[in-house]
Amino acid sequence: MINKVVESAAEAVADIESGSMIAFGGFVGVPGVPSTLIKAIAERGLRDLTIIACESGRGRAGAQSYGVPGGGQPYIPEPEDGVYPVGYLAELGQVRKAITTFSSLNNPNFDGPLEAGVRRGEVEIELIGQGSLCERLRCGRAGLGGVYTPVGAGTKIGAGKDIRHFDGVPHVLETALRPDFAIISAYQADRFGNLVYRHGARTTNPVVAGSGNVTIVEVEEVVDYLDPQHIVTPSPYVDRIVLSDRRLMVR
Repeated sequence: MINKVVESAAEAVADIESGSMIAFGGFVGVPGVPSTLIKAIAERGLRDLTIIACESGRGRAGAQSYGVPGGGQPYIPEPEDGVYPVGYLAELGQVRKAITTFSSLNNPNFDGPLEAGVRRGEVEIELIGQGSLCERLRCGRAGLGGVYTPVGAGTKIGAGKDIRHFDGVPHVLETALRPDFAIISAYQADRFGNLVYRHGARTTNPVVAGSGNVTIVEVEEVVDYLDPQHIVTPSPYVDRIVLSDRRLMVR
């Protein structure tokens, strides 16, 4: 009888090893950051991780807020109590490389743990547009080699990459990403691994689901039945389910 629910977050991430490539769903302060699983990964004391995430700059200590140039008030608050953002792994020195869509390296009002690691020469960062990142993950999930996109052609993003012209427009080849693990969050799951999301949790979690060799999801509720019309991520994309230790930042 299929039951993908595991007892604890520690059990869910027990086979993640140092040097793994991990894709994370969620984005900054909107719902959907897999905080419980991030904390469990951090507690394993891993090293040399490659992380894939839309944003990975915030940690839990020190400079947390993105300042507005010119000395204005920060527009993203410090993490709430109990929230472990992806940047927490960088804060602990567990990250070797980040593939992400946003960095504050040019913002004098913010120095997050990821950016600090880059400046020290300890962390490599690869920046790419959000749509291109999602397509690279989608291609990995679908077994494709990559996607040609006009985004980045003629810029530093496209430097050294294969360029093809379609209808006279240059396109950059962005190769597929196939991480070892995909870490996501959702609102509800059944024991088979079918998932339902709420609000902003549908940003990147459905894209990241199934992109890794193993997909692990934290949810607020495990239910006996989900209406098939409401399921966003079907069960074949999910390998393990664990209950979140908090509400998933629904505002």
